[in-house]
Amino acid sequence: MAATLQPIARAQAPVLDRLVQLYAHDFSAHMPLALGPDGRFDVSFGDRWWTDQDHHAFFVRWHDQLAGFALVRQGSQVTAAPDVMDVAEFFVVRGARRQGVGTQAAHALFETFPGGWEMRVRRTNRAAKTFWVQAAETFGGRPPGCTPYVKDGVDWDVIRLAGPLVQ
Repeated sequence: MAATLQPIARAQAPVLDRLVQLYAHDFSAHMPLALGPDGRFDVSFGDRWWTDQDHHAFFVRWHDQLAGFALVRQGSQVTAAPDVMDVAEFFVVRGARRQGVGTQAAHALFETFPGGWEMRVRRTNRAAKTFWVQAAETFGGRPPGCTPYVKDGVDWDVIRLAGPLVQ
């Protein structure tokens, strides 16, 4: 069974907030994120995912079960090009990794919003870079572009997918 995307309604924000805690736990290996006194990471993505027309929030589902989330928005965060989709945040729970769930969800995103895509990955997150390069290549039929990018002293790799080959 393929992974699917389910739009996240505003009323489902508490579910997303709980998944964000798992995401922050994983991401704390790549940036300083401290637990608060309540045992939670102080991470929130805000309301833009429900109020801005160019922001899109999805749950990733696999075998009809919640398996993660994807937050995407229109517009490059690197070049400000308006015709590019940006993967802002992407997360698959550990139990669903290495089973094709993330790749299927990424491909579903690319199909939902055809055209150019950018995925920014912290250079320290080698597993994420490997994942996005593979997902983009299997979707686009060719290796994606990958360029270094530095912002606020943080080294990133920007993986660019121009869209599938038309034959």
